[in-house]
Amino acid sequence: MTLRAPSKACTALVSVCLGAALTACAHPVRVAAPALPPDAEPAAPLDWTGAEAMNTEFYMGSREEEAAQFLRFANEIRDIQEKQAKDHDQAISRGFHAKAHGCLWGEMVPFPNRDPRTRFGVFAEPSVSRPVWVRFSNGVGWTQDDRKNDARGMAVKVMNVPGTKYNPDEAGTQDFLMTNSATPVGKNAAEFMTFAHANAKGLFPSLLFLVSHPVSGAPALIHTDAITSTVNEQYWSGGAYHLGAHQTIKYTAKPCDGSPSRFYGQRGPDYLKADLTAAANGPICYTLYAQFQVDPDRTPIENAAKEWTEDVAPLVRMADIKLPPQDIDSPREAEFCDSLSFSPWHAIAAHKPMGHINRARQFVYGASRVYRRGTHEPTGKERFESPAPRP
Repeated sequence: MTLRAPSKACTALVSVCLGAALTACAHPVRVAAPALPPDAEPAAPLDWTGAEAMNTEFYMGSREEEAAQFLRFANEIRDIQEKQAKDHDQAISRGFHAKAHGCLWGEMVPFPNRDPRTRFGVFAEPSVSRPVWVRFSNGVGWTQDDRKNDARGMAVKVMNVPGTKYNPDEAGTQDFLMTNSATPVGKNAAEFMTFAHANAKGLFPSLLFLVSHPVSGAPALIHTDAITSTVNEQYWSGGAYHLGAHQTIKYTAKPCDGSPSRFYGQRGPDYLKADLTAAANGPICYTLYAQFQVDPDRTPIENAAKEWTEDVAPLVRMADIKLPPQDIDSPREAEFCDSLSFSPWHAIAAHKPMGHINRARQFVYGASRVYRRGTHEPTGKERFESPAPRP
């Protein structure tokens, strides 16, 4: 059979089709979730189209594939908790943030002249101050020397919050979880779980993860050196969240203007607890800020490793977290602090977590809480002052 060369018309048609396909790959379709009123239920994720979009989540794969993946992660976190407990000869604890430096009670006070964009959820009108418990912690899932490199955490539990919660284990709380790195380890939950396994195996596997993930892992891991004081640090949410169904934010907490800087010195393996105990003798104040999404490329949702820098997404003040003088050096307080359970999914619709890394946390945090048998919903009225010494 004799093969004939394709006609010019056929060649032209193939060229047009190929060019269109290449153009589609180079310029993926940007599809956004439908616009919603602020008080609506936030939109579910869409199928991935190859490009981020404003106020829009996208499944990694399909909805069913994500659900199966998250169930695997839930099983894996239990394995990690068991390994960490065995390797360090400690009781089963949280998968991460096992060591608390202390829990402090106080109140969250909305800023009276705040930006109208912030007035949703617990920051809605009328302005209402609510009780809080704040837990400061190290990052790893076992108790270790505070002088070792580690992330540090600040978890805020707001009480007396009405409305249906995504996690039904707590009825009246809203949690805000932060670490002292502007981005989490990994751009999504799959990368984070890879790190979690490496971290449980020791320093060398963790370093290999850092080297193999220079863009999405290294920025968070290089900010794990020892710190002077937990109350000197700035803390970030890492992942994105709704603030009303119609807009996306990340949040961050910094010491209030005028807060004294502390330097206790790295005196002993528990120096951060000793410093926090001393700092709690006077008032401690943090300001909570929002950073609003400005465009899907510089402030993405699904790529959690992309930092929302303040020059791109300026800080917008929402509330002050005021912690009055108190005694936190009590065994009962320590036991209570350990019993608290924190999850970004202790949340009402106005603060719904967003992005793959946050969607996975609903499964992983729940599995970790159940496995360590730790949960207690506080009221905000608990007090654990040590008795006055006898004369």
